[in-house]
Amino acid sequence: MNQIQQALSPNTKQKIMYGTGCAYELTKGIIVVAIVITLIHFFIATIAIVDGISMEPNFHTGDYLIVDRWDYNFGKPARGDAVVLRFPGDPDHKKYIKRIIGLPGEHIKIADGQVFINDKLLNETYIPGTTETTSPSRVIDEIVKPDEYFVMGDNRMNSNDSRIWDTAGSRFLIGKAWIEVWPKPKQIEKVNY
Repeated sequence: MNQIQQALSPNTKQKIMYGTGCAYELTKGIIVVAIVITLIHFFIATIAIVDGISMEPNFHTGDYLIVDRWDYNFGKPARGDAVVLRFPGDPDHKKYIKRIIGLPGEHIKIADGQVFINDKLLNETYIPGTTETTSPSRVIDEIVKPDEYFVMGDNRMNSNDSRIWDTAGSRFLIGKAWIEVWPKPKQIEKVNY
């Protein structure tokens, strides 16, 4: 080993050391970037791709969304949020996009094709005015449990949601759909009632 070191010129030794230093700095940079991306993904925002028709006409298959995780990690979901959630019946695999309709402790009722929150008609500006809301599998006239949310798809005739599988606990909420980035960027509409 000593003979090899003696055979190398000082310039060659410097190049080898520089190459080793470069590889070290590059590896260090990659690790830092990976950590930052992971933290962003779990605590600030992530990307979701819509698959299915349950949120039409507002979201379509193939839409790319930035999902705001920050608000749900450090705040509370709000009525009207379009939310990405893990399906309560299969929390490890299926993810849905739905709209938060009923908040914890509220009385929700679906009658005559309309949604009522605490006996007040919900003004759903994000769905066409001719849309009727029905409950195909059970009567909806209940109080939303603490730390649970009643969610529905905007396409009421083609949505697997709380009308079928009951409410979704806050632990299943990933974040709110904040902005659509593909194919056409747009802000997500809020709801009034």
